[in-house]
Amino acid sequence: MEEILTTFGDQVFEYGGAPVSGTRFTNPWGTHYFVDSINGSDAYDGKSPTRAKATIQAAVTASTADTASRGDVIYINPGVWNTGTGFDRYTEDVTITSGVTGTDMTNSNMSLIGISHGGTGDFLGVRWRHLTATNLTNDAPALHVENIGFLSEGATYAVLLRHNGETDTQQGSQGTSFYNCAFKGKGLYVLSGGDGLTIDRCRFQCSYLGVTAQLNVSCSANPGRRLTVRNCEWLDGNGTVPATRCIDIAPPMTEFLIRDCYFPQEPTDAVYIDVGGANEGLIANCFFNDDEVDTDLKITQGTLTNVVGCYDAAGIATTA
Repeated sequence: MEEILTTFGDQVFEYGGAPVSGTRFTNPWGTHYFVDSINGSDAYDGKSPTRAKATIQAAVTASTADTASRGDVIYINPGVWNTGTGFDRYTEDVTITSGVTGTDMTNSNMSLIGISHGGTGDFLGVRWRHLTATNLTNDAPALHVENIGFLSEGATYAVLLRHNGETDTQQGSQGTSFYNCAFKGKGLYVLSGGDGLTIDRCRFQCSYLGVTAQLNVSCSANPGRRLTVRNCEWLDGNGTVPATRCIDIAPPMTEFLIRDCYFPQEPTDAVYIDVGGANEGLIANCFFNDDEVDTDLKITQGTLTNVVGCYDAAGIATTA
C-alpha cells in the first residue's frame, strides 16, 4: 500500500510518499521521481528519496522511457548551501521529448518541482544553470515547473518551449505552466504559438544582452492563444538598467492576459511590452517604475489590445 503523507493543518493529502510541494498536488496515478545532487546516483531508479537520481536529465529520461508515462512528478532537492554563493547548482541541459506514439503524447503532464520554502522565486532553493546552451528544452504538452531558479547568463535560452502547430510532434507550450520560478539571464522563449501557457508569480532579471525579451513568444509560424502572465516581476539586473524589453509577443496571439505585474526602470530599447500587430488581449493592473510611460508609449499595443488600470511612477494612468 502506498504511503500517504500530510503536512497540512486541514488534512489535505498527497500520495506516493512524495513530500508536499506547498502549492500543488501530485498525481496519484503518475510515478514520482526524486533528484538529489548530493546523495543521489543516476544508477538508482529514482523512485524514492533514498534512491534518488543525481541529475534532472536522468529523472526525465527514466520517466519518458516509460511508454505509459503521463503525469509523472519529479522532485528536485536543493544542493548544499554555501556561505556567500547560496545553494549548489545543477549544471545541465535537459530535454523533455514529446513521446508521440500514434496520437498519444505519452510524456504529457509532467511536473518538475523544486523542494523549497515556496517563497517568491528568488533562487533561494533549487538553482539550475545551463551546461552549454539551454537549461530546459520542452516538446511535451502540459508541463508544470515550480520553485526553480534558472541561471542562464551566457546561454542561448533559459527555457525553450517548442510547438509546431498542426504537425503535433512538438507541443511544448500547450497547457504548460511556470509557477514561482526565477529567470536570470536569457529568459523564456516560446517557438512557436500554442494554447494555454501560464506564467504565474515568476521573477525575471532583464540586464543581459543577446535576447529580444525576457519573455519572448513567437507566433509567426503557428498562432497563439490564451497566454496568461500574472503576478510577475521584471527587475533590473544587479542594479543595472534592463538591456532588453520585458515581454515581446509576435502575432498572431489572441485572448492573452498580462495582469498584476511590476516592471523596472525603462529598458535600453525604451519598450516594456511589445504586443504590436494583430494581437488581441488585455494588459491590466500593472505598475511601471518610470515616470513617462504614458507619454512615451513604452507599451507597443496590438490593434485589438486594451490597457486598463495601469500606472507609472508619476501616478499617471497608462493607456499606451
